[in-house]
Amino acid sequence: MELTKVTTRNKRQHSIVRADLLWKELLEAFLYSALEIFYPQLHAAADLSKPPSFLNKELRVPGLHKANKEQRILDLLSDIPLKSGNMVRLLLHVEVEGARGARTKMKEPFHVRMHNYACAITLTQKRPFASLAIRTTPQGKSEKLSYEMDCFGTRHFFGYPTIFIDQLNEETLLGLKRNPVAMAALCVKRISKAWKNESKRYAYAKELLKIMRSAGYTDDTYIRLAHFIEVMSNLSTRKWLKELEDEIDNLLGEVEFVEKDIMLAPVLRKVLRKKAKEWFKAEGKAEGKAEGKAEGKAEGKAEGKAEGKMEIALRMLASGMKLEVIADLTGFSIEELNTIAK
Repeated sequence: MELTKVTTRNKRQHSIVRADLLWKELLEAFLYSALEIFYPQLHAAADLSKPPSFLNKELRVPGLHKANKEQRILDLLSDIPLKSGNMVRLLLHVEVEGARGARTKMKEPFHVRMHNYACAITLTQKRPFASLAIRTTPQGKSEKLSYEMDCFGTRHFFGYPTIFIDQLNEETLLGLKRNPVAMAALCVKRISKAWKNESKRYAYAKELLKIMRSAGYTDDTYIRLAHFIEVMSNLSTRKWLKELEDEIDNLLGEVEFVEKDIMLAPVLRKVLRKKAKEWFKAEGKAEGKAEGKAEGKAEGKAEGKAEGKMEIALRMLASGMKLEVIADLTGFSIEELNTIAK
């Protein structure tokens, strides 16, 4: 029984950590899109023509996360260029609720932890900064949204904007369907309401996938969000997994390279491997046919096809794909690929 409890707790913690990483990747990729929804005042002042810079190494403050090791993943520190020519530093923290309602259990209240982060950043950075808290967990009835201390006339106050995703308006988010972070927020909002009903979670995931494809996202953005939705939906029934696979397969266009498919969720990884194989076969046939026709001989066709296959393998190697993935898609052995790469 004790082993079962530990296993369940570990699974929940893994779910939270994975959700943390998904949010971090999403916010780093689309920080300005996040500001449009969560921090419109800063979004209006930002110079969107210049990219933000991330200073995550600066968050490794000794002792800050010693007591709560599970709490250290998703703080983001970034410098955002302003239209005025100045720069503002932003401390962004997301409090994540894992799949199926799994939550972190912290000894300190959230507002106290936000104050501790701010103090640590102040000591190490020695410059002003803005703060933003994004909460995927609902607001507690007696929860404080700022830090206040009054001790014998010594007063200290730390306030920060807080966004609760469950309080965002769904129609407003749907109206921002071209904003990838809005779609991620809508996913979390809906899935959290249906975490006990897998068929509803699948229905929400299917609807969001169609909305995103109609928004005209690039394949890279669509794949990022499809991965986010698959993980957050937390589907386990084979029927829903198969239907989700078919839905992504139908909505996704051609895929040439899949540099990160090993890191993706199982359904999306399976679809992308299939797409990449289809692309490789079509590309190889086209290359071989063109070369063969130019030579006018049967051996010319074989040589052209081989050269086309070699060219594709070289391009895959140059893109940084794993050797195992390239071997699976091209038919080359690992040894042959190592020789080609030299």
